[in-house]
Amino acid sequence: MFRKILVPVDGSEQAIAAVKYARNIAEKFNSAITLIHIIRHPAYLISGSHPLLMKNMDERGNQILSQAIEIFQDFDGLITTRIEYGHPGVKITEISKENNFSLIIMGRRGMSDVTKLLLGSVSNYVLHYASCPTLIVHNDD
Repeated sequence: MFRKILVPVDGSEQAIAAVKYARNIAEKFNSAITLIHIIRHPAYLISGSHPLLMKNMDERGNQILSQAIEIFQDFDGLITTRIEYGHPGVKITEISKENNFSLIIMGRRGMSDVTKLLLGSVSNYVLHYASCPTLIVHNDD
């Protein structure tokens, strides 16, 4: 039923809760998991940006993905990771459609409440524009 699951991660507690939930679903349905981190920083949109700044953002993205992948220790299924650049909601919906994901599992809210107020919620965007089912995980700890 859920062959391929896309799980966006940003390092937040909400995203980690979604990763844990995704593991449970993947084990039940023998699903492949893709963990994705989207870098939204405008430096990637400006040509000639400082390479050290871009390298630091990539390193942070890899740390976030490493933290998420730890949850899949002893997991028998296929797990891949990727880093993308741009608006998280747009990238998540584009990638899910282009790669025929059957489910997106993500946290209700990410790292920046200020960004959410100014630009709109990423999870809300994905709910409205994704071409596959989207499961929003609430972490009410």
